[in-house]
Amino acid sequence: MRLRPVRRMGRDRLAGGRPIAGRGGLRTRDRRGPAGTRPPHATSTIRGMSEQEPTRVEQVTKLLNLISGYHVTHLLEIARELGIWELITAEPGVTARELAKRLGTEPFYSEVLCRTAFAFDLLARERDGWRMAPHFDEILGTPDSTFYLGRAAQVHMQVGRDYAEMPRRFRDGSIFTFQDHDAAFIEAVAASLKTLPQILTDVVLPKLPKLERRFADGARVLDVGCGAGWALVHLAERFPKTTCVGVDIEPRSIELANDLIRSRGLARRCAARVMGAERLAEDGAYDIATSFLVVHEIPPAVKEDAFRGVARCLVPGGSFVIFDETYPETDAELRTMPTRFAALAQWFELTWGNRVNTRAEVDALCAQAGLRIADETRYSRFAIIVAEKK
Repeated sequence: MRLRPVRRMGRDRLAGGRPIAGRGGLRTRDRRGPAGTRPPHATSTIRGMSEQEPTRVEQVTKLLNLISGYHVTHLLEIARELGIWELITAEPGVTARELAKRLGTEPFYSEVLCRTAFAFDLLARERDGWRMAPHFDEILGTPDSTFYLGRAAQVHMQVGRDYAEMPRRFRDGSIFTFQDHDAAFIEAVAASLKTLPQILTDVVLPKLPKLERRFADGARVLDVGCGAGWALVHLAERFPKTTCVGVDIEPRSIELANDLIRSRGLARRCAARVMGAERLAEDGAYDIATSFLVVHEIPPAVKEDAFRGVARCLVPGGSFVIFDETYPETDAELRTMPTRFAALAQWFELTWGNRVNTRAEVDALCAQAGLRIADETRYSRFAIIVAEKK
């Protein structure tokens, strides 16, 4: 099955009206009247979702709420850099004044930061001081936690640099790939994604016992788009019988991966090399292939070949574990978190040349490569799909 290029999304959106995601691509539907307006208090329906028309004041408030996310993103990273999240996690109830004294920060600035974090439900009151809101001790204040996302804001601040060039790129259609970014950007992304393999082993694999046993029994693992190598070392350390090979098209990432492998004493069981998945040619060399937030980054022109390359490398019955986002296929998914975040990812990675596939498109990519969907689950915004070689 030849997939219709997702690149057409941009033209579909320009056709007029609101973009509607569905199988086979995005459609547009415009329910406005001739003047482009709706009557007061009209009810809009989005594929089963009934919505009362908001007031002007409500829309202004919504806009302010959206803009606030920009500033909270910066607050998240500033607090991480200063060590505020870790200190509050370690000492619940610490006051802003005590925090300022311990960290050497300005007391009033520290108080305002804490109050603002409280306003956005990141902190909670603890006597006269502060504690992390539920679960944010793990998510923001514990760097070695499986669920740590403390560096996510840093990555999105780096991503934000691309917006300055977006108007020009919209006009000339140019791209600036992930690999075109500087070393600071690539290293920030690598650091922010290091917990994904931990989520696979700690949260996902217990739901997929057959796959977990295969890892434990000494699988030969191929990590597609291995980046800085965190999946390689984590899987090798978690499953001592496994051997792991990573491939990536980004040379700096491969250098980081091999440095990490050597630092962990895993050079006899792990390796990383520069290669695109479409060039894989080792017939039946691996029992399991993994990819963590990589499928949507494979250029559309070679994505089918990449899937065929992965399938070629697997033994019959071998598994390709796809840990990625899938583009919303319904209006309800497009308007609802966490599935909405995949649409946002397509937006902020738009000019990198990335295309976030719908679930139907991922299924089709697997099928044309001779892979069948054997199992699947979800974790927050991520779809985890296990495809087996027929």
